[in-house]
Amino acid sequence: MIPAAASYPKPTLSEKLDLLPALGSLLFSTFSALLTGLRRGPDDESSLYLHVVYAAVRKLVTRLSTPQQQWVFPTTDAGYRQQVLSFNMAQHTVDLSHGAKGHWIGDADARHVLIWYHGGGFNLPALRGHLVYFMRLIQNRPNKDLAVFFLTYTLAPTGQYPTQLRQAVEALRYIVAETRRRPSNVVIGGDSAGGNLVAGVLSHLTHPHGEIDALPLSESLRAAVLMAPWTALDKNEVKLSAYNGADILTVPALHYWAANYMGGRDPDYYTDASTAPAEWFKGLPVRKMLVLAGQNEILLPSIDAFVRNLEAGYGPVEFYVAEKESHVAPFVNLHFHHRAPTGQGKKLQSWLEEVIAPRNETAHL
Repeated sequence: MIPAAASYPKPTLSEKLDLLPALGSLLFSTFSALLTGLRRGPDDESSLYLHVVYAAVRKLVTRLSTPQQQWVFPTTDAGYRQQVLSFNMAQHTVDLSHGAKGHWIGDADARHVLIWYHGGGFNLPALRGHLVYFMRLIQNRPNKDLAVFFLTYTLAPTGQYPTQLRQAVEALRYIVAETRRRPSNVVIGGDSAGGNLVAGVLSHLTHPHGEIDALPLSESLRAAVLMAPWTALDKNEVKLSAYNGADILTVPALHYWAANYMGGRDPDYYTDASTAPAEWFKGLPVRKMLVLAGQNEILLPSIDAFVRNLEAGYGPVEFYVAEKESHVAPFVNLHFHHRAPTGQGKKLQSWLEEVIAPRNETAHL
């Protein structure tokens, strides 16, 4: 049985005491970034504020252990409850199989549903920025034909692969089986580790995972979107950009998160879609796909390799790289109260509008 989020292991006494020097290290990195930011180069983040924020995030994800981070940051469930109050929206949470939860954003009876799997290296809860982005998206729509079903999955290392993939499949199973929606009215999406889950769910639909119940669909899903998908966890296979000064990720953090998630298991095509052959993606039951990325993120070479393999097997995929943006910038920037629109955020919104427009009702299967 998967423990509830409230039962995540607390940091040890030494880890709690370590938070004070960690805070000092974080403040030093922030001050240093402020000084160096005055002489930013053409490859650096153009906003001084974000330049400093990204440096602080890099230090935070490298310096703190997962128990420390999970103790300090609010859970996805708590963040959802806080934001629905802030946005004066209805709170509607569903208990799913295998310890997961689904949080509705918008009208649960809306015709179209976007299931979203959040990022965070499988180790961290959703950011406030995730929830703010989607609540604004739903509130600002002229009609009520779209709702978001936001998944809370068990974080690593309490839950390890394939726990999170199983929970992601169960979220889709709930939408098509329990709410009786046609798959052609369902979009699945995710960012970073959540993008990994999107690739894993699509793979499971075509090649059922031996440890997860199969999910046969009566027709193809309407669409899938992967924002900055982390689809190469094996450190021996991952292709990374040489420069990360304008991104939020670090190589040590990626390796640490991947080890917590995999728990000693070998990677496979469900966890590392970037290494899958083109034939793996043939016949994916989804009508349309979008992959988003930021020009400044260190994962970009792996994302590019994933898209090339995906297109060789599945077919044409829309690939949008936002100029001078970091990893999952729409959510990170909003989390730190930077409200300026991002290229990835605007593209996701316009793409969703196009995908669910009535003229797409007869899109090819």
